Amino acid sequence: MKKIILLILTLPLWISCRNQTLPPNNYQDSVSVDSLKMMVWSLPFKHKDIVIAQAILETGWFKSKNYQINNNLFGMKQVFSRATTADTTINGYSHYPNWRMSVIDYYIKQSVRESIIPSSRESYFHYLDKIYSEVGPSYSNQLKDIIVRLKLDNEENFLTPPKKHIVKTKPHKRKKHKKSV
Repeated sequence: MKKIILLILTLPLWISCRNQTLPPNNYQDSVSVDSLKMMVWSLPFKHKDIVIAQAILETGWFKSKNYQINNNLFGMKQVFSRATTADTTINGYSHYPNWRMSVIDYYIKQSVRESIIPSSRESYFHYLDKIYSEVGPSYSNQLKDIIVRLKLDNEENFLTPPKKHIVKTKPHKRKKHKKSV
């Protein structure tokens, strides 16, 4: 029942992202830390700062081939046992029409596994170390480093939208020209 409700709730978001007609690598659809923060904040992830750090770590600050080819922020492989927003698979990894669909799919993945995802941060880091056993405890240490560097651990910095730099200019005064007679 939870899966059906989750699918119904995420379907409108999935459809709106899927219907985008932006070409790949379009500047408007390029991912940044700020756009990723906004997208993650729009979904009810348990540990939003850790999710952002995971996307950054998994993609090497958005430069990995898997991200560039598949719009796959989390290195997710082909899915057989749950609903997914992936449109195809390339080299065994899920391919998405845009990076936002990858975030939605990661949320769906976490929702399906909700009962095994620990609610405490330290337990969640330990859980991730077990999942990424080939990396070991350095995985969670790298995530913690990214969280500290981007100040994602400070709720105010995380929730505050990026500041826009506004340059104030003085209005131009028109010079009065003398009419020549």
